[in-house]
Amino acid sequence: MDSLDSLPDDVLFHHILPPLPTVSLVRCRHFCKSWPSIVRDPHFLALRQSFYPTSGHLLFVCPASAVATSELQVFSAPISPGQGDPPLATHIATIPNLNASMVDVHCVNGLLCLHPKNSSNSKAFAHIFNPTTRQIITLPDDSSVRDKFRASTHFGYDPIRDEFKVLRLLKYNDSHEFKIFTIGDATNSWKLVNNATATHIRPTNWFLEDKRGVCVNGAIHWKYSSYILAFDLRSEQFRQIDIPDGYKYKEHCRPHLKFPDLVELSGCLTLVGYDDRGLNLTILEDYETREWTQKRIILPDGANERIHFPLCSVPKTGEILLMPYFLGRLVRVIYHDKDKTSSRRAVVMKMLEPLWPDQKSGYINIFFYQENFRLLD
Repeated sequence: MDSLDSLPDDVLFHHILPPLPTVSLVRCRHFCKSWPSIVRDPHFLALRQSFYPTSGHLLFVCPASAVATSELQVFSAPISPGQGDPPLATHIATIPNLNASMVDVHCVNGLLCLHPKNSSNSKAFAHIFNPTTRQIITLPDDSSVRDKFRASTHFGYDPIRDEFKVLRLLKYNDSHEFKIFTIGDATNSWKLVNNATATHIRPTNWFLEDKRGVCVNGAIHWKYSSYILAFDLRSEQFRQIDIPDGYKYKEHCRPHLKFPDLVELSGCLTLVGYDDRGLNLTILEDYETREWTQKRIILPDGANERIHFPLCSVPKTGEILLMPYFLGRLVRVIYHDKDKTSSRRAVVMKMLEPLWPDQKSGYINIFFYQENFRLLD
């Protein structure tokens, strides 16, 4: 299997590797020593894009079935399907030995972080999964967690240093502390974050409510009370961003369902409010000057019956993709053109079997992702 390495780099770079399907390309890492440097090269990725033009994919993470909740299934579908019948979902992976109803998932820059919901004691594990390379790693245990009462886990990416980090918030009795783990760090251990940077954070239940952090501009963000709390991944410090006057979340008529109040759209932090006819978006257009703008989305007639929330902006068109809270065998979505203030409906994929929702909340984890060839081993 030394034949790949014996080929000239130019032949490998321009003719052999770019047209390969992703699964075949990933397999080449076992036979080609130069594979890691090649797949990270921007010119190679541009060549590959010419063979497989894509604006990204939708990723679905859900229990394998109504009864087999000890494993997770991962599926993908194109974010903008072509004409004709919708494509069948592509099965990416089955992740065993995880109680699906107790696992939360974060997706940042093409990697997934799987961890327990509101975990306690020694159950505070964390796995990192790359859907592109199909690799999964388990982060080392943090022995100090065994003495804690609660642990809440969050995931982020620092584009300046090209680092993925897992942040863990630990609460016990009337005190709290913060731990961080950097993927690929030589120490391979959890590090204590300087608690002095978070003296204004009260150890309440705000981070124990399955609140998913939103990573934008190298920081993880959470909506908290009258402001947004941000954890800068480079400086490893907390800061506040004031919420503009007039913003209201407004619970939906089904308050037991948890709708995202904070999302990322086109690289911008966006507050989301809901009502019976549509959504109100409060967008942080300029992160440095704290300049906010308002957008209103009126849902098409009948769409509010299925309850939609904004997932992402479609890279090629700039449309906002609105996902239904519950999914059937056919995954029906809404594309909203914010410039024309118009919407269109589409079926992006179909399943041979229906997706099984999380039995605890009824919610399927849905993300936008693009290929990331980062090696985890």
